[in-house]
Amino acid sequence: MMQENLGFLLAVVGTDAANAAAAGEPLTFSQIVGYLVAALIGGGAMWKVLPILMARLAVSAAGAKSEKDAIERLEGQLAVERQASEAARASANAAFKERNDIYLELAKVQAQLAALNERSAYQAQTIERQNTLIEELTAQVHALQGEVRGSLA
Repeated sequence: MMQENLGFLLAVVGTDAANAAAAGEPLTFSQIVGYLVAALIGGGAMWKVLPILMARLAVSAAGAKSEKDAIERLEGQLAVERQASEAARASANAAFKERNDIYLELAKVQAQLAALNERSAYQAQTIERQNTLIEELTAQVHALQGEVRGSLA
């Protein structure tokens, strides 16, 4: 009975090992315990289980190392992305400040233009009044000249 259970355990462990090795997944704690039990109780089967256990532990170690490398690589990429994000943020802030400066200058120019328009309108009104006065004075001068000519004649 014990031999049958052990044979079943070895078959399950071996199948599990082959599947896990093919999948490249790291060993779970229960799988490691299964291998150790099979190796310790199995007697002669230990020589069959031990190489599989060593291979699986190597796969697990490699998986952990590759996971660590992947994490380090992703952390490096994250750092690069953070730097790029910070540079983009700084560039956007500079562009926003420049845009605001341009709007401020535009507002100043518009205020100056409005003041110049008001001043030119005032000057145009002044010129109109002066032209009207000149016409009135010219008419008075002509009237006086006519009176002077009439009194001389």
